[in-house]
Amino acid sequence: MRSGGNVRRALCRKAPRLSHSGSQKPFLIADPRSAMHPIPMEHAHLADFLAGALSPEALIDQITTEVNACNVAFRAGESGYIIITDGPAIEVTREGARRLLAAIVEGRLPFDLANYVADCLIMSDNFYFADGAVRDAVYFVEDNSRAPTQDETIEALAMLG
Repeated sequence: MRSGGNVRRALCRKAPRLSHSGSQKPFLIADPRSAMHPIPMEHAHLADFLAGALSPEALIDQITTEVNACNVAFRAGESGYIIITDGPAIEVTREGARRLLAAIVEGRLPFDLANYVADCLIMSDNFYFADGAVRDAVYFVEDNSRAPTQDETIEALAMLG
C-alpha cells in the first residue's frame, strides 16, 4: 500500500441525462460550477487503448489537454472534473489492464495520465472489470497518493498473470 504525497481527487456524481446529439449523452462531472471549460474523455479513446488499437503515445496526444485542465482546476482550489462520453459497455480484461500497467513500466505513459485513465474507467458506467485481479490493477493505478515505484508496478503487472 502506498502512502504520502498530494492527492488529486475528482469527486464525481452522475449528471442528469442531457439531450445532446452525438456521443455525449449522460456523462460524469465533478463540479458543474467550475469555471474551467470541461473537456470530455472520449469513451472510444479508452476502449481503443484497452483493446490495443490506440498506442500509449497516441493516447497521450488525445488526453493531455483534458488532464492538464483537470489539474489546473485542482490547483485553483476546485475539485477538478472528469467527464466521460457515453458509449457501449466494455469489459476491462486482463489484457487491457496489462496494457495500462505495461505502458507505465515501459515509460510510454506518464503516471499522471495513467492515473486519469484509471479514474475514468472506475467512474464510467460503461466500463466493467472482468474479475477482481483486473479491478485491483485499475485501482492500483487510480491510487494517486504517490506515484508507484517501478518495482511496485512490475509486481502489480505480475498479479495479472
